[in-house]
Amino acid sequence: MVIIGATDAREVLIADSQFGGGATTWAPATWYLGLSTTTPNDDGSNFTEPVGGAYARVAVTNNATNFPPATTSSGTTTKTNGAKFIFPNPTGSWGLVTHYGWFTSSSGGTPQYTNPLDAPISPKNGNSPVEFDVGQLVMSWE
Repeated sequence: MVIIGATDAREVLIADSQFGGGATTWAPATWYLGLSTTTPNDDGSNFTEPVGGAYARVAVTNNATNFPPATTSSGTTTKTNGAKFIFPNPTGSWGLVTHYGWFTSSSGGTPQYTNPLDAPISPKNGNSPVEFDVGQLVMSWE
């Protein structure tokens, strides 16, 4: 099998069409950001979200404010968040969260994109909400 590569320009088009381009036949009007306590598989399985403790996916409008244009540097195309994304205050333990994922629905389904966090986090009752500052969530296409 031969693996096909995309040019940097095509990777930017792909990234921007998925995140920041609004509702299309290939991207939703709203993405739902979820957290996982396990390492997801390439097919989206094994994405284990916290249960209880006020955990809920965060709805993010698919627009250029939340997802500014992609950039390419040294052959890697990246897309980051252009706004702060904030989860509810935990009212119980969410476990050791290691990954995040993007879903097309507020519950159920399979993540369409997943990525590891830079460092695991352990949200629990009494903690401030889980927040991802501008530019903290980095998705890469190579």
